[in-house]
Formats: sequence, C-alpha cells, structure tokens
Amino acid sequence: MEIDNKLNEKLRQQMDGRWEENEEIEFRLIAQSYAKCENAIAVLSNLRSNRSFIYFGKTSQTLEIGQANTSQEVPSIWEEEILNRTHPDDLRRRYLQEMAFFHFVATTHSEKAFHWYLENSMRMSDKKGKYHHTRHRIFYFQGKGQRGISYALCLYNLTTKTSKQALLKNTLTGEERLLDIDDKQLLTKREKTILTMVKEGLSSKIISEQLQISKNTIDRHRQNIISKMQASNTAEACHKAIQLGLIE
Repeated sequence: MEIDNKLNEKLRQQMDGRWEENEEIEFRLIAQSYAKCENAIAVLSNLRSNRSFIYFGKTSQTLEIGQANTSQEVPSIWEEEILNRTHPDDLRRRYLQEMAFFHFVATTHSEKAFHWYLENSMRMSDKKGKYHHTRHRIFYFQGKGQRGISYALCLYNLTTKTSKQALLKNTLTGEERLLDIDDKQLLTKREKTILTMVKEGLSSKIISEQLQISKNTIDRHRQNIISKMQASNTAEACHKAIQLGLIE
C-alpha cells in the first residue's frame, strides 16, 4: 500500500506538470490571438514561473517596440521595455491602478473576481520620443487547481486620448465601475512600518523584537507586502514603494 501511494503521488506530480505546461500553452495561444486580431502588443505573464511571453501585433510598428508578427520570451513578469516607454507622469498612476486592481481580485475570494478586467490609458513613446495615446487592459486568471492569481494578460492598443481614470469592466454582465484608488490603503500602517525597517536593512528577527511581535507574523507581513506590490522580493517591494511615495 505504501509503495502504491508513493507511485500514485509521483504519477500525480507528473500529470500536474503536464497539465500546467498545456495550460500555459493555451494562454499563450490566447495572447497570440489578441495580438493578431486586435493588432495589439499582448503580454502573457506566468506569475508562478516568473516569466512572460510578448506577442507583437502591428501596434508595435508605431511604438517601435519589437517587430510585428514576432514574439519574445523574457525571464520576468515585468515588461521593462514597455514600462520604460510610459510617460513619467502616467507611470505612478498606472502602477497604483494596477496594484489596486490586483488587490481587488486577490482579496475578493471568489471566482467572480476573475470576470473583471482593468482598462486604463497612458502615453507611450516611440524611439524618437514622440508620445502616443495608448489603451491598456489587464486580465487575471487562475490556474487549474490553483488558488489566487496565476496568469496576467496585458494588451496595448493605440487610442485617441489619455484619461487619468481607470475602469473595471465585467466581461460577463457588462457592468462598469470607476476604479477608486486610495494609495494610503494599499499598504497598512503596520506594513509601511515593516517595509521601512526592511529598507533600513533590519532582519525579520530584529524587526520582531523591536515591534514585539513574532517573527512568523513579520514574515507573513513581508509576504503580504510582496504580493500587494507585485514584487519578487522585499528589496523590489521597497524600491517600488519609494517610487510610488508610499514610504520615504
């Protein structure tokens, strides 16, 4: 019986790996289809493996990002070249809107949250420095048998104007909501304190002693901060929090 259980576990792990690979391929085909049908730049990010697949539709010709009808794999969930082309005045707003949407989906604790997508806009420059109004949409997806967010799909198309407002749109009901952003609520007072102490180089053990709470509690706060900031570690979370003015 013990041998059977071990064998079943190994077979299950192999099947899970194959399902996950097939699942990623399915989402990559969806991203590729958006790039072709909408002339969009489509970015599929696998949050579990920390890598992204970029599909360049004809919009890439105007923005001079990549080459139309090609694709690229990058070892990150951040499309740095695209982010670096965003107008500095629009970048902070975009980060805050995306973080607020991520928090909305991650904390709803219902599959219905994945019916919603975020639509916002920004100015993006071509290589000559000319800015173009660009519409951005972001969809989040669960993986099979997974809790939380496993994939993100970002779509970029040209538009006629840029708005400071962001909309949440429900793909099932057609409902629309203005995204209400309060950057003071993105991180709690305790999380800001801990992140500031991390920035100063203090370990979880020292932080727990100074705040008189357990190290396990500190570690949970750190993981929550990383999730909220959509960062890969606390160092990156600190950097983004400083950029956004959430901590000094």
